[in-house]
Amino acid sequence: MSSGSIFRFSVMAAMLLAWPALADTHTPEEVPQTFAEGFIQGVGVPVISVYHLAAMIGIGILVGIAARGVVPVLAFGAAAMLGVAYQLSPYDLPADDAFVALTTMIIGLLILLRKPISPRVASGIFAVAGLVHGYSLGAVVANAGAVPVLAYVTGLLIVQTAIGVAACAITLGATKWPARRTVLLLAGGLVIVAGGLAAIEAAGLIG
Repeated sequence: MSSGSIFRFSVMAAMLLAWPALADTHTPEEVPQTFAEGFIQGVGVPVISVYHLAAMIGIGILVGIAARGVVPVLAFGAAAMLGVAYQLSPYDLPADDAFVALTTMIIGLLILLRKPISPRVASGIFAVAGLVHGYSLGAVVANAGAVPVLAYVTGLLIVQTAIGVAACAITLGATKWPARRTVLLLAGGLVIVAGGLAAIEAAGLIG
């Protein structure tokens, strides 16, 4: 494994280690008014939210473990767009915070197992995760106009895909690294911790 791959894999692990302490667990309350504001929030919100970032990195890691293409990453992103649309509809998704927590912890558990998942099964799992995460993220633009909403989902799709593909590429590049198993176990554990934080917040114990 090249030194560059080791560095990138180490950075990804360090991000997962540091993020629970550094990241915000809430989404901004300010409703975007312009295309620029919507796009900036679409790029920023999933990155500053520990639950969503952990899920995106975790999905990329799982896709890298399977080494069968990035379609599941795209499935998560596409489903997240549907989740945002559902948030903007007259209907509600009950216990969405609990589902965000549950899907994040499942992603972490799958990393701990380190078993390749078929693209079809992975796409299904990640689509469900994307739907509930997208619904949660859509709260930011629940009262926004059409233009900022369009900008928001554009930024959201770009950043989610970029993070997932990057995590996948780093995982693939670390295939022959002796410490890969340890880092994957650490990453899986941290994703589960992020899901646990989401569960605690959903229960109203923090907020």
